[in-house]
Amino acid sequence: MSTAVLGLQWGDEGKGKITHLLAREADMVVRFNGGPNAGHTLIDRGVKFGTHLIPAGAFYPGVTSVLAAGMVVDIELLSKEIRAVADHIGETPRVLLAENAHLILPYHRTLEELEGSGARFGTTRRGIAPAYRDKVAHVGVRAGDLLDPETLRSRIAWRLDLLKREWPASEEMQAYSAGALAELLLAAGKELREGICDVSPVVDEALRKGKRVLFEGAQGTLLDVDFGTYPFVTSSTTTFGGIGPSLGIPLPSIDRRVGVAKAYLTRVGEGPFPTELENPVGAGLRERGGEYGTTTGRPRRCGWLDLVALRYAATLNGITEIALTKLDVLNELDEIRVCTEYRIGGRSAERYPLSGERLARCEPVYEAVRGWREALGNPTSVESLPKAAANYVRLIEKKLEIRVGIVSYGPRPEETIGTTL
Repeated sequence: MSTAVLGLQWGDEGKGKITHLLAREADMVVRFNGGPNAGHTLIDRGVKFGTHLIPAGAFYPGVTSVLAAGMVVDIELLSKEIRAVADHIGETPRVLLAENAHLILPYHRTLEELEGSGARFGTTRRGIAPAYRDKVAHVGVRAGDLLDPETLRSRIAWRLDLLKREWPASEEMQAYSAGALAELLLAAGKELREGICDVSPVVDEALRKGKRVLFEGAQGTLLDVDFGTYPFVTSSTTTFGGIGPSLGIPLPSIDRRVGVAKAYLTRVGEGPFPTELENPVGAGLRERGGEYGTTTGRPRRCGWLDLVALRYAATLNGITEIALTKLDVLNELDEIRVCTEYRIGGRSAERYPLSGERLARCEPVYEAVRGWREALGNPTSVESLPKAAANYVRLIEKKLEIRVGIVSYGPRPEETIGTTL
């Protein structure tokens, strides 16, 4: 049986913990989109990790971890993460990297700074958009190029020649050397060479044999380059629909599609946020929830749960089950509000807007629910939660018409209700 885990908000939903728990029973874990702009926080055997590229399966011996073609990969960072996990678990994880996945080079980060996209859109400044842009402009460098040093140097030299002509006044860009960059990549990717391959038939075979394959998404649905709050989005497909193109096989039949959502809502960087709380309540959510970016350390903007956005994201992905995270962060509130619809110019907006500009004009309509102001204890089911907390979970189920199958009420693995493949 295959399972997909996807974020349903603007990222930072707690996918790292959920994916990590589900990966315990997987044979293969496939990361299919994004790059080191994603940050997954998890606790493994009492040790806290903040990962960016390596799939969750790497923490479990015997599980194959796959980075698919839809990703852009910082090879230096990936190598560091593999070594860190190897030191932690006592053996080197089996990691396969798609030969047609594109690489992030240092000049991509320089280009992002020169263009100012980080300041304008609130990006992570990890070179993500420039790397994806090179991919579609046919001037990118791919993981498979690490297997042919001469081709690697040629591709880098060609791209650098164009960049140096485009940015003649940039001392940093002019200082790059194709030979030096090639050597940097070759050294960083030395231990990965045996795992660079066409991953499509590997994943296809696992699916055909009925292996337990877990597909791991990065970022969140509302950051999707096509269906998110454009232009305040990422540069890859963050929805379930991105799995097939990333693998190069027909869209696999995935019966279990787990959508991860916080019990409230956060956003990092720029972009509209109808339910944002720029007051002490929002500040309290940030502090209790530790809402600071895993990748950048930036404080996250916090607000009430937005069911209009959540319903849109769940429908877009065909979600069969919700994983609700950070329920405990709401413990200290007498009243909790939930956005149930939008109004634009006094009129009800029935659908989630596809543009950031239109979303910025949306006014949230709230439904107030009772808070619980008590610790959640050690519940083993939704029914064993405090009554008001259980009612909050059931309200979400009722409004979305989707079962909440997993509830996380703390960072530790054991602080979770329902996590089996």
